[in-house]
Amino acid sequence: MENALAVLLFIMLPLGLIVLWAARSSGYLRKAPTLLPEQRRTIAKYVMAYQRLSSKDQQRFEAIVSRFLHEKDWQGAGVEVKEEMKLMVSACAAQLLMGHPDVVLKHFERIVIYPDTYRSGRSGRMHQGEVRPTSGVIMISWRDLLHGYAHTRDAHNVGLHEMAHALWFEDRISNAEQGFLHPELLQDWIDQADGEIERIRSGGSSLFRSYAGTNQAEFFAVAVEYFFEKAEAFQKELPELYRVLSAMLKQDPARDQRPAGN
Repeated sequence: MENALAVLLFIMLPLGLIVLWAARSSGYLRKAPTLLPEQRRTIAKYVMAYQRLSSKDQQRFEAIVSRFLHEKDWQGAGVEVKEEMKLMVSACAAQLLMGHPDVVLKHFERIVIYPDTYRSGRSGRMHQGEVRPTSGVIMISWRDLLHGYAHTRDAHNVGLHEMAHALWFEDRISNAEQGFLHPELLQDWIDQADGEIERIRSGGSSLFRSYAGTNQAEFFAVAVEYFFEKAEAFQKELPELYRVLSAMLKQDPARDQRPAGN
């Protein structure tokens, strides 16, 4: 009996150490530092989505922001990356990921900030932002990001748009985070989106801007902008599509933005 126990311990102890190492390497056991008071003040001043949250949910929002601040490789392209920039970009990610607080878009290790719109080396066109899944990079124009924060009801927010692209790809990329979007909900979304994309292309859609008709990835990113910035209109015009996106992201901004008592 004692020999059997000794053998079991001999086998299980190294296995346990390997599991612990893997968990630490993946980030699951890492806890990002809490935000400093001045960092909280910056978010509270500029991010309306944060202002609406309960104290408990604000802590969850802050935890996501902190992980992005400390775990991403931040680079500037023609601009010095300041802490305010990191905070504001991270806040976009936190707004999108509140329903999936353990997801930090692991594949996208690098975030590059441009001072303004820039000419993409890939497409040759002027861009406000890009996501490159092959190299794990998110690119964002700082000027356009600020515009998105200053106009929170026009459904144009490059931060949310690019983070939505990253989330869309992250769910499919084989790593410790893939498959966090419920597969049945995702298929329901794709089926409904196909129909709406056709309506956009034929001029029959009255909600989303025409760019949403480009493809499934762009449709999802534009829908996320409307989901957070024109939630009530989205829910009214496309209730089934709104329901599925709400279930996928585990958030309901139409409800949360409704005045108390309504």
